[in-house]
Amino acid sequence: MAEFVVISVSGPPAARDAMRALRAGKHVVLLSGGVSLEEEIELKQAAAEREILLLGPGCGTAIVEGTGYGFANAVRRGPVGIIGTLGTGIQEVSCLVDEVGVSHALGVGLRDLSQKVDGLGTMGALKFLGEDESTKVIVVVALVPTTSVAQRVLEAVKAVGKPAVVCFLGTGRGVKSPNGVIPAQTLEDAAAHAVALVEKRKTSEVTFTLSPEEVRKIAEREHRRFSFGQKYIRGLYSGGMLCAEAMVVMQGLIGDVRSNVPLKPRLRLPDPHSSRGHACVDLGAAELARGRHPVVDLGPRCERMLKEARDWETAVVLLDVVLGQGAHPDPSGKLAEAIAEAKQTAERGGGYLSVVASVVGTPKDPQGLDAQREKLERVGVVVMPSNAQAARMAALTATKGRAWKNLR
Repeated sequence: MAEFVVISVSGPPAARDAMRALRAGKHVVLLSGGVSLEEEIELKQAAAEREILLLGPGCGTAIVEGTGYGFANAVRRGPVGIIGTLGTGIQEVSCLVDEVGVSHALGVGLRDLSQKVDGLGTMGALKFLGEDESTKVIVVVALVPTTSVAQRVLEAVKAVGKPAVVCFLGTGRGVKSPNGVIPAQTLEDAAAHAVALVEKRKTSEVTFTLSPEEVRKIAEREHRRFSFGQKYIRGLYSGGMLCAEAMVVMQGLIGDVRSNVPLKPRLRLPDPHSSRGHACVDLGAAELARGRHPVVDLGPRCERMLKEARDWETAVVLLDVVLGQGAHPDPSGKLAEAIAEAKQTAERGGGYLSVVASVVGTPKDPQGLDAQREKLERVGVVVMPSNAQAARMAALTATKGRAWKNLR
């Protein structure tokens, strides 16, 4: 196994310790935040010169040869290598491909695909996976970068010479994938393509969802209980990339979705503490996180859920529930209490609150995937097999089925 140094201290000491490890020829997992942009560039240039792997800074999730760092799920070993800028995106894909398994999952940090960093960490991760014999298929997941950085990454992915899937969430039409690199619109699509490549099947044969008949039945069951005026979706997310994926899915079904981390600047919420219209909030963003990660501290999300339930226009609350090492020991149990109270609040006002969720996890996670799903279902939550499917269900429910016409 390659030798890694894990650094979790924050600020200037983190950068100094990382540079010391790189100069000693060690791979580095930099979990820490508080590293300046200039320090990040310097560290990644040093790693590139030495052909050493640097994950982070702010590496939320990583799995290397079966060992998890930060927030990571208990996924089986297999041929899919994942590179990502945000931890929950890596977690979602790794859990969805668990049936075939993961060789490595490498978090390169949120700023890696910025114009200034220019994908230095991603290039190092691609080289690592390209030389790794256990990796047969590569998946890259990130929020959409600028066109020049996107094209640089896509060409580098192609140059590795292994089957590859790239998901730039929110990609416009200006970014074109080269031959041999499969573009994916969502994390779910990326996982389906990866499984299909491993198993040499058509992607259409890989599915993580319920049948259309089941989906329609559930949506009708939920929306027939709404009162007049209930029409909006309120997404409350612990994962930034899952929040982005939900907005990407829903914008094609219901139109504009406002957020504190919007897909378009004009859709930014004036006040991140108050929803307006259809809205998805990333509770991990600095202005809402309160210094603790929402995967661990569920209190703010429970409070926000009760606030949304008191808004008579709220129809659906959309949630992600993240399992794995480092996460809350019983997230569904904690959320279920707030969900039950929120539903009662809506009913006292003469309405009905639909709650739709997905659980990011595997059967081997310490919280127990099936047990976590059951706790949600017992309080009336519609639990879907993936985050993208949960977003689609929320859209179908809130629009009373009118979003069907926008589904392919």
